[in-house]
Amino acid sequence: MMSVGILGVFSLVPMAISLGTDNSDKFTASQLALEGLEIVRNIRDSNWLEQNIDPDNAWNEGLMGCADGCEVDYEDVRTNDPTLASYSGQPLRIDTNGFFNYYSDGVATKFKRKIIIDSGTDYVLNISVAMEWPSKYSPMILQEKLYDWR
Repeated sequence: MMSVGILGVFSLVPMAISLGTDNSDKFTASQLALEGLEIVRNIRDSNWLEQNIDPDNAWNEGLMGCADGCEVDYEDVRTNDPTLASYSGQPLRIDTNGFFNYYSDGVATKFKRKIIIDSGTDYVLNISVAMEWPSKYSPMILQEKLYDWR
């Protein structure tokens, strides 16, 4: 009888490990999706600030043309050249400092981030950030509307 109990406990261990990995992946994917949204928001905010210097600067400059998907990471924003590149389906990489990006010599991860931007009106952008990875929980999609602040 005791062997049945011990076998039952041992059969739960792989399930617990699997659930822990799934939860970790879901958390990482959700944070990467939020980061994608924050990058787009950062570009919009920078455009808005530039309008104080040059009123002809569009609030949505650099954010159009992503209806089929784009990719960008904070390395682009940090170098002051935030360019949304066409989505290529490449996985995010993780560098030796633990930062996710597309362009480092880091190790490829299982996560792919696709940013889709549709202009709803002249003053609204519909943003969707889709995270994909090998999982039954994939894709995870985060959506938000960004507005022209004027």
